[in-house]
Amino acid sequence: MRYVYKGLDATGTSVYGTIEGTSLEDASRQLRTQGIVFSSLKSDSGSILEMIQLAGSKNIPPSLLAGISRDLSVYLRSGVPLMRALSLQERQYKGKPVVYRFLHTLVSLIDEGKSLSVAMETQKHFVIPRFYIGTLRASEDRGVLAEVLTELSSYLQVGEQIRSQLTKAFIYPGFIVGVSVLTVSFMLTTIVPKLSTIFETTGQELPALTQWILSMSHFLSAWWMVLATVGIVGVSMFVAAYKTNQEFCYRVDAMILSMPILGKIVQTSDLARFSAISSLLIRSGIPIVKAIALSSATLSSSVLRSQFIYGAERIVEGGKLSASLASSEHVVLDEAFVSALAVGEETSELPIMLESLSTLYMERNRESIALFLTVLEPLLILIVGGVIGVIVMAMLLPIFSLSLG
Repeated sequence: MRYVYKGLDATGTSVYGTIEGTSLEDASRQLRTQGIVFSSLKSDSGSILEMIQLAGSKNIPPSLLAGISRDLSVYLRSGVPLMRALSLQERQYKGKPVVYRFLHTLVSLIDEGKSLSVAMETQKHFVIPRFYIGTLRASEDRGVLAEVLTELSSYLQVGEQIRSQLTKAFIYPGFIVGVSVLTVSFMLTTIVPKLSTIFETTGQELPALTQWILSMSHFLSAWWMVLATVGIVGVSMFVAAYKTNQEFCYRVDAMILSMPILGKIVQTSDLARFSAISSLLIRSGIPIVKAIALSSATLSSSVLRSQFIYGAERIVEGGKLSASLASSEHVVLDEAFVSALAVGEETSELPIMLESLSTLYMERNRESIALFLTVLEPLLILIVGGVIGVIVMAMLLPIFSLSLG
């Protein structure tokens, strides 16, 4: 928190300002360390914007964690002590209250004698991924913190690339679908009703297609609010069920994996993510079973997550991960991935093999997304053009009939 103080410095000069601290006692200790004798020290509630930023902070952005990890690694490799390195980073984020307080809390906890992993786990500003804390703890035990921070930064950047690729894959199709829905809705609720009034004045019998479009227009005009409410409630219920009901989530994920192109996109992105993080964890000294469990928790598909956790259980019983994945009845993993895992297990070079698989499946993910967009974009344009064409044709048919007499 931020505290406002007023007092005298070591030269007897009056000073007034603010200081960050985890508590009133922490702020007092910092002022005494700086040689300031304060006459008043009280909490500063801060601006509304700052409070909103603090209230909204939860999961730490991967790009932020990657940047902090990279900079910390550079400082540590240069011989800068950990607490000093964090203090230097703290100054860089004075304009970002949440990040500033996060780093300040880390500095305070480390000053109390805690390790970086414990400080990351203890602070309340952000939720840090479990695999990240586990990797830090293992690297601290082995005395290779700087090296592992570099690798963590690299992994987080890879994860961001995967997320970015998936986002790009759905931005354009989503935009096309959104504009299409708005366009068709506008035509049916605004343009078609005006034309229907003209048709009624002619008294002619309308073609079946035109009658059907007019009926749909009248229905949407009368019930659009109900339909929109039902749609919003339905989507909300689906999302809530997906997040809270494990069986429902599993079935949806299984259906997605079974789709020809979309399933491949999900599988390649998760395999790339699993390979990258499990390789990092194993090389950091974490036992393979725990590494698989931590890596599985980062996967987007509950089906793949369950399969890898099952594989970890088989390892405890003396089996092999590759054999467990090959015998899966729930999902058919890419045969090349399973075969490569088997080779890595046989040669005791599993971390190296996983690192290579991460690069391979990142590239396959890009190829799958490119194929997905190549197929989807013209298909969407064809469907949208067809729907709009049918509406336009339905409105023109009565006009042609009238002109032909």
